Amino acid sequence: MESHLEKQNGDVLQKSFKEMISTLPKKSCWGLPEDQYQYQSFWFSPSFLQGALSAQQQFQAQPTDIILCSFPRTGTAWLKSLTFATITRTSYNHSTTPLLSKMPHDVVPYMEFDHA
Repeated sequence: MESHLEKQNGDVLQKSFKEMISTLPKKSCWGLPEDQYQYQSFWFSPSFLQGALSAQQQFQAQPTDIILCSFPRTGTAWLKSLTFATITRTSYNHSTTPLLSKMPHDVVPYMEFDHA
């Protein structure tokens, strides 16, 4: 459970991210409903960029962490399913795996969205 101080620090970070994002180049791209912002030579939606900035600022990798990286629409769900099944192969069998009732993105979440 998040403490009052952690929530306050998180609110301050989010406000600073929003202020920083407002200074970036922006344009309406690819028919998307919201403007896209250019950051480090890439175009991001504001919510995704805010999550990416938060992840960059707060994420501390652990020796047991596994980070999957893929471009959108290149089989990310498949990659997440295979990775989860491989890592948890001794914890679940074919009839008890969470992948039977949950989407791969639910068992292996996006780092950027979790921090948004």
